[in-house]
Amino acid sequence: MGDRSHLLKSYLKTTVACLLLAVAALVVGVVILQWLPPLFATIAAILSALVALVAATFACAGAVVIVRYRRCADGARDVFLELNRSREPAAIAASTVRRTWLRRWLAQRLLGHDFVVGDWVEVKTWDDIRATLDATGCLEQLPFMPEMLAMCGRRAYVFRCMHRLFDYRKSRRMRHMDGAVLLTGTICNGSSHGGCEAACHTIWKAAWLRRVDREPDTARLAAAPVNSPPHEVARILQMGTMGPRYTCQLTQLHAASRPIGEWSPLNFLRPLVSGNVAPAAFAIGWLTDLFNDLQQQRGGIGFPSFTASAQESESRNEKPLLPGDQVVVRQSGEIRATLNDRLIHRGLGFEEDMLKYCGRQLYVQAEVKKLIDIVTGEMRTMKTPAYILRDVHFSGERQLFNAQYEPLFWRQAWLKRAGNNNLQ
Repeated sequence: MGDRSHLLKSYLKTTVACLLLAVAALVVGVVILQWLPPLFATIAAILSALVALVAATFACAGAVVIVRYRRCADGARDVFLELNRSREPAAIAASTVRRTWLRRWLAQRLLGHDFVVGDWVEVKTWDDIRATLDATGCLEQLPFMPEMLAMCGRRAYVFRCMHRLFDYRKSRRMRHMDGAVLLTGTICNGSSHGGCEAACHTIWKAAWLRRVDREPDTARLAAAPVNSPPHEVARILQMGTMGPRYTCQLTQLHAASRPIGEWSPLNFLRPLVSGNVAPAAFAIGWLTDLFNDLQQQRGGIGFPSFTASAQESESRNEKPLLPGDQVVVRQSGEIRATLNDRLIHRGLGFEEDMLKYCGRQLYVQAEVKKLIDIVTGEMRTMKTPAYILRDVHFSGERQLFNAQYEPLFWRQAWLKRAGNNNLQ
């Protein structure tokens, strides 16, 4: 943490040092070729070239971080978010993601299904889905929730494949879920889970979907009738819907997934094969991660990072925000002043991914007062409400392309009202 000039100096110092090392390695390689015997000269030149290549890669990574830092300082949209705009739900319908037979073949082997981002799919009927569920209403321990029934027979686009998830409940590590995707417009409203307001995207198993022609069929957008008797539906799906402890897809995420091992080519390829991340954004994410690793090794500052804490500007008597209100995310120094050493404000943590939005003008989507505790399953009522901002979700970049795409929760202390409110 430091002021803006200190952050920039740290990034520049590492970038320039890597660039100088790359040049020096190339010069040494040229000199060695002239002075050593041919065999030794060749070996030394290859080593020099490798050093130069690695150093140049880190220098490029530093340049990427400097550009990202300057854009964020100016309140502009982050480079990663901009380059991955085509993977946002609203853009998927017009997406140019290529869906070749090779991608589907790779997806089947790496993801457990052949759906990729941009596919137009139809949710199967309740009777078809019911045949896949066990006595607890689950498929491979992932529950089909009552809130999902309205989608039976309807169509939507695939916009994420759930190959990389963070286990908030138990292990606090990354996990993999076979054969599961997110669909556009399918958000849990919590109606069968005590009115939970987390607004999570529901997770859909491939066995519950079928791929259909790309062109939307407006005649099939309405929900198909649920043919099973209501009491049977209730009996199968009521598991976990009665308090005081609730069970939902998020509380079951650990049981419905498996651990991801150490780095492997499979983990590297899955985001690209699935289409979760645009190639340019994928490159930006990895370069930033490499640069942050180097910064950590040398004791430098990673990206993104807080600036020095400013005076706390929270207004104790400020009126609550309303859906549609236009707000500006405070600068990171102001936000840091509201957080404790664990980056928590009144029980709510501030995610580093949220730093990308500092200085941005956004709109309030909803107020959040109660959530299901992922660990205990109990409903928690917030003493201080949180807010969801429109089109603001966890990017997943910090966890090397986590696919969950959950909304980020904001305290009012981290926001300030813009000049015009209630704009749509």
